[in-house]
Amino acid sequence: MTRTMRIGVAAVLGALLLPVLGVLAFGDNPLRNASVGQWAEYVMKNQVMGQTMEMKMKQSVVAKDATSVTLRTETTVTGKKTSTDVKIPFDQPYEPYKTGLPANAKVTVTPMGTGSETVTVGGRAYACTWAKVKMVMAAPTPMESVTKVWTCKDVPVAGMVKMETESTMSAGGQSMTTRMTMELTGSSR
Repeated sequence: MTRTMRIGVAAVLGALLLPVLGVLAFGDNPLRNASVGQWAEYVMKNQVMGQTMEMKMKQSVVAKDATSVTLRTETTVTGKKTSTDVKIPFDQPYEPYKTGLPANAKVTVTPMGTGSETVTVGGRAYACTWAKVKMVMAAPTPMESVTKVWTCKDVPVAGMVKMETESTMSAGGQSMTTRMTMELTGSSR
C-alpha cells in the first residue's frame, strides 16, 4: 500500500471515528449546551502499517438556533486543511460516528461499557465519564473497531477529552489494523 493510500485511509478512519460516544457518555445531545464561538482542538495520531501519522482537528460551533447546532470540523493532515460544516438537530440522538459516512453505510454500534476516570492531558486533569463501543461497518468498506472515549462536561463543544480506537478494515484486498489516539490540546474554556 502506498504512502498516499495509507494517509488517505488514516484520514478516512479519523473522520469516521470522531467523537464517537457523546450520546453514550451524556445520555442527551451534549451540543444542546454548546454556544456559538466555542471550540475544542485535538491532536490525533494514527499508527498504520508501522508508521505514525499526526493530524490536527478543531471543532467549532458556528451557528445555533432552537432546534439545531452547526458544527465545523477543520482537519489538517500533512499540511492540507479541510473543513466541513454539519447541522446537528437536537431532537435526535447525537451520533457523531455517522457524520461523514457515505449514504449507503451500514453501521452497527454495540455498547461495551461505561465508567468514571480522571484523565490528564496537556497537563490538566479532567474528571471524565468514559464509554466503550464496538462499531461494525459492513458497507461500503468492511471495518470493525473498538473505541473508548473519555468526556467531561467542562470541555466545550461535545465534551471530548480523549479517544482511543483500534480498527481493522479491508482496503484494496488487504486487511489493515490501525490504532488511533486523539487528545484535547486546547479549547475556548
